[in-house]
Amino acid sequence: MPHFINHNLKVAKFRSKEICFFFFSKHVYIWYSTCRGDDVMVKRKPQYVKIKEYIIQNIEDEKYNENEQIESEHALCELFGVTRMTVRQALTELINENVIYSVPKVGSFVCKKSRFKSFDGLNSVTEDCAKKKEDCTSHVVLNELEEATALMKKEMALEDNKVWHVKRVRLVNGEPLCFEDDYCNYDLTGDIPLEVSSTSLFNHFENDLNLHIAFSDQQIDAVLAGEELGKYLQVDPVTPLLRVLSITCLHNGKCIEYGYTYYRVDKYTFNQVAYRRK
Repeated sequence: MPHFINHNLKVAKFRSKEICFFFFSKHVYIWYSTCRGDDVMVKRKPQYVKIKEYIIQNIEDEKYNENEQIESEHALCELFGVTRMTVRQALTELINENVIYSVPKVGSFVCKKSRFKSFDGLNSVTEDCAKKKEDCTSHVVLNELEEATALMKKEMALEDNKVWHVKRVRLVNGEPLCFEDDYCNYDLTGDIPLEVSSTSLFNHFENDLNLHIAFSDQQIDAVLAGEELGKYLQVDPVTPLLRVLSITCLHNGKCIEYGYTYYRVDKYTFNQVAYRRK
């Protein structure tokens, strides 16, 4: 029997294909979809992904502490109504991502890495810490007006030759997490007070300057800390760091911020769920 969407639309299934009948006055319009049932299902989030996100969210919300055991495979099977194989797929991926570790015949436990940054949204370090109810502070190394380099003029599409340069160490609960080296579009921001550079730049841009941040084009690679970053982040100079280049723009397309953030890999983990598309 056809399923009624509304008074004017009927949908019928025929050999895994959809035929839609749209009634308008006395005429019948037909929309024919060649999508297979399997193709429609691809759009749904796989169950093992939901399990991963559930565990990660519990870690972020501190429902699990470091080295604390999470639910058993049997408990997760009952919670999500899935097979043990699906649960094991989720746990195996989390083990490979260094989120949890497994103790044979005992269970799965939370790794020491407990801070995650998801790629599904644009949040500042301050905002990430606020969600986890952690204390975020800054040690400002540099806060001054400078002449823009040729690269900055090109990447930021500057109308003027001036940028406001901010270098700072971001600390979480008193421990160095990352080092930020940012150049701000002086035409948009003007002078940035030291007390602002010590807190959240995003908050200043949006709430004090009424600017609307839209997106950030980001690239990630790995570098060695070196002497300067090693000193500020309290790591050995040959320690690898995750380097994130961010080019942040407003709704009107103007670039407001260009810079690098260097993360300690023992303090921060980036989390991404990637969906296969054909």
